[in-house]
Amino acid sequence: MTRSTAWDHDTFVHLTDFREVEEVFRRGRDFVLGGTKAGSDEFVHGTLVAIDGREHLARRRGLMKMISADQPWGAEGSLVDEVFRRHLERIVRAHEPRSGDIRFDLVDLGRRVIWRVTAALVGLDDIDDPAQVERFQELVEPVLEGLTLEYQPEERHAEILAAARTNRARIRAEMFDPSLERRRRLIKAARNDGGTGDLPHDLITSMLTQSDDPDVELIFRELVALLAAAVNNPVSQIAWALDDASRWLTDRPEDLRRIGEKEFLGRAVKETMRLHRSSRPHVVRIAAKDSVLESSGREIPEGTWVSLWLDAANHDPSMFGADADRYDLNRCPVDPTVAPFGIGLGGGAHVCLGRPLLLWDQGDEDAQGLLVKVLRFLLVAGVRPDPAGLQLESGPDGGRRHTRYDVVMPAPGTAGGR
Repeated sequence: MTRSTAWDHDTFVHLTDFREVEEVFRRGRDFVLGGTKAGSDEFVHGTLVAIDGREHLARRRGLMKMISADQPWGAEGSLVDEVFRRHLERIVRAHEPRSGDIRFDLVDLGRRVIWRVTAALVGLDDIDDPAQVERFQELVEPVLEGLTLEYQPEERHAEILAAARTNRARIRAEMFDPSLERRRRLIKAARNDGGTGDLPHDLITSMLTQSDDPDVELIFRELVALLAAAVNNPVSQIAWALDDASRWLTDRPEDLRRIGEKEFLGRAVKETMRLHRSSRPHVVRIAAKDSVLESSGREIPEGTWVSLWLDAANHDPSMFGADADRYDLNRCPVDPTVAPFGIGLGGGAHVCLGRPLLLWDQGDEDAQGLLVKVLRFLLVAGVRPDPAGLQLESGPDGGRRHTRYDVVMPAPGTAGGR
């Protein structure tokens, strides 16, 4: 395959129509990932977001138990419930009520909850200490910029790379290496006892047990990519979900009785995910051969860089109606086979690995994905946007996220409080 020699946005074929974006995802053999990460390759090389084909399929299969609903962090587990409750209690203790209300930053709460849950998922130990939370948040932001180097201003690339490399090394020394050694001891003890069935199913343990000679650097790259994505995208989605749901409930107070219902909350979260993208504004594929898109007849020559603008696709009126830019919990895609949240979690072989953790429609009423659970906890606690506070956004169009989202909550023991 002949490929372009530079990551030059002016040479990309930009796709914004839902059908075209969905088709490129689906045709994973014709539109591949190889080489599309450009400057950030040193951070993501060999990870799930940068490999194709059998290697990608085998890695996903090896990690499936990690994301199953019956894990502590899964939809049927109780870790999210416990972590949220503990951190909300911390906020209550730390904030003096004013006029019967407590005010705080939802982004800060979201980061603490998501960090704790994701740290358990990947296998990092000693993660309950608030100082460790602060330390991780301090370290991860520069690494996140390194993981998305292609979307950062070119004049900052050298600065971003230097900071990302430094902080990545600190995360490894302070957090990853000690946890890795503990997992190795657990695995050795389990094998000496004749099996590995009782081992945890976190990322480090799962990848260590997949090979007799595991690639530790690859495990670390996979771990960092998961951590960085988790403390960025879901946190902002939580803020967007509360923002959207609060406006909807203000206009439709009759739906307040439904804020504990799984079906209602699932619709709310999915519509928010369709409406707002909080990650990189587009993802990239390379045409592995001369191709014609069946959905549109567009011709794409071999070696062409193709950018998939997910936010634009999720606002495509041909799929989501003339009012696709509006939040509507009664919305149904024109094609009933299309997910209500659109294409924001990817598609085909590269659909987001964490989808079952974020969204979970199976099981009973209490089996809920992380985003659904957190929205329920917030609404039931009476949390709402603070009209006197700040709700700040940053990032490029098509990838906006909240950096601060001030909320207000009735203090426990007051009228309206829990």
